[in-house]
Amino acid sequence: MWRAGANVSTRLKTEVPLVVGGRTVAAGEYGLFIDLKPNNWTLIVSTWPAQQRFDPANKAALWGSYGYTADRDVVRTQMKLETLPVSFEQLSWQFGDVTDASGTMVLTWDRVMASVPFKVGM
Repeated sequence: MWRAGANVSTRLKTEVPLVVGGRTVAAGEYGLFIDLKPNNWTLIVSTWPAQQRFDPANKAALWGSYGYTADRDVVRTQMKLETLPVSFEQLSWQFGDVTDASGTMVLTWDRVMASVPFKVGM
């Protein structure tokens, strides 16, 4: 399991419901993780809170993905993987193709672009 970033777990904060992978993610703050398999990445949206500093005694929140379990997953969905013509040394999360109704979450790192579409929920 990858926290899709460094140190503190990568976070997604939304003020409106989002539909990701056919499931509704209520407004709130979530952890983002990726299950990395060769040519098959799965984005995971989870309710695990993040530790701001590593505390191995704190079992109620995660530092990175240490202690991750799937029982708090809200969404698991396949990511579209594309090979880029150039390399990106620094990992980056972005939102692309954004409209009032939808968009795409995009992760770029090295020569990989991984993306997941989303819609604004009701």
